[in-house]
Amino acid sequence: MIEDVIVDCPSCGEAMALSVDTTAGAEQSYVQDCPVCCRPMEVYVQCRPGTVLSVSVSAE
Repeated sequence: MIEDVIVDCPSCGEAMALSVDTTAGAEQSYVQDCPVCCRPMEVYVQCRPGTVLSVSVSAE
């Protein structure tokens, strides 16, 4: 189950949508580049199938 969440880039502040696969595990951590400034950010997600519980992003 894919859920979209809106986060702000920690480098440029631009809002963006992240698609989270809530069936990929209760805790997920990965690096994704901002589509605006192209800087990497670390994404940490806590979820259960069908529900995103929390999302945090930090500059890498």
